[in-house]
Amino acid sequence: MMVKQDLASNLKEEQTIRERFQKAIQGDPDAFWALIEPYSGLVYSVAFGIIKDPEIAQDVLHEVYVKSFHSLNNLRSPGRLSSWLHSMTRNLCYDFLRKQNMAEGKKADVYHHATKVVPIYDVLIQKEELQQLEQALSNLPEPFRVILGMKYMNRLSCREISSALDISVEATKSRLFEARRLLARKMNEVPKSKQSRLNNGGLK
Repeated sequence: MMVKQDLASNLKEEQTIRERFQKAIQGDPDAFWALIEPYSGLVYSVAFGIIKDPEIAQDVLHEVYVKSFHSLNNLRSPGRLSSWLHSMTRNLCYDFLRKQNMAEGKKADVYHHATKVVPIYDVLIQKEELQQLEQALSNLPEPFRVILGMKYMNRLSCREISSALDISVEATKSRLFEARRLLARKMNEVPKSKQSRLNNGGLK
């Protein structure tokens, strides 16, 4: 009985999404916002994982809103919305970094842009130790920073992440495992004087 109720609920939700999608394509702003707003955390997490600046990530979020509103009719199915927004966000972030590096007269390097990364959600450690964690995160490749942000900053499930990244659930779990393993390795590179404090109650 419970399974039938869940199935009926899922079908009703899918129908609602399809209706919002059609109205949004026709230019209905209320339908568009209802369709896009649930993905705000995803877009912000991806932007922050790449650019690593909260204010600029917020700007990217708003730019995604504007761009997606005007190009939503290019999307064939609402089931592809999360991966479509993910790709759009990545492209906008890379465009920003390229322009920034050109303005500074530097070669673009989106994987080693030395700025801060938001810490893993709910990790309670001292300021100095937090800086070490952020440094370790900033040294991770961009795909690992993004997936850790999705998982711990926005608390997305592996299925939600896989849908956004357009990869399988197993591939998502594998990437998360590798990201955690590499983060642990980076944390182990912290100088021993600080590492001892981390081991005594920092990152559990």
